[in-house]
Amino acid sequence: MNSILFYTDDNIIGKSILHYMVDNEMNITTLGYQDIAGRAYLPYGGVIIINVIHKDISAARTVALLNRLKMYLMHCTMLVLIVKSDLASLCRELLELENVLILTENLSFSDLSAIFKHSLSVSECQRLYTRRKLSPREQQVLALLIASYNSKQIAELLNIAHKTAHAHRASIMRKLDMHNSQVMNKRIVNMFRC
Repeated sequence: MNSILFYTDDNIIGKSILHYMVDNEMNITTLGYQDIAGRAYLPYGGVIIINVIHKDISAARTVALLNRLKMYLMHCTMLVLIVKSDLASLCRELLELENVLILTENLSFSDLSAIFKHSLSVSECQRLYTRRKLSPREQQVLALLIASYNSKQIAELLNIAHKTAHAHRASIMRKLDMHNSQVMNKRIVNMFRC
């Protein structure tokens, strides 16, 4: 496999993944989050791993940055994000990229090895990508919910009935395994916490 770019913070998850890959003689280049945020070292292809679990930067801010850099990231062979498990589904739905594999902090090294030890064809990579669960309209509603709009405001902005906006919200909660509004609100708040 070609070189792997690994953008990470100096945390235990990033260190563990780095040590595992170095121990298994994988060709990996480690860069800090600021290298991609400051556009000092932007990826133009190959395999890119980004550790979204960061002590100073929220997942919402990282997702927004990745969406701004999508012209660079859409050409990579595989984009792998390491995300907190409770935020994985929200991150996937908010990302405007299709070539994304989302792993959580609970990943096993055997999973990581299966992905990176073998040269994967384009079709094998596509099979591994994390799929969206929401419709385009539900993604719009989710983005507005995260921007702190309520169902009534969403209905006005999207020119739909209030009941329709509420139905979209209920559908989002069901599809993303959020059992009630309290769970949904907690996850949205966690998107903005470091």
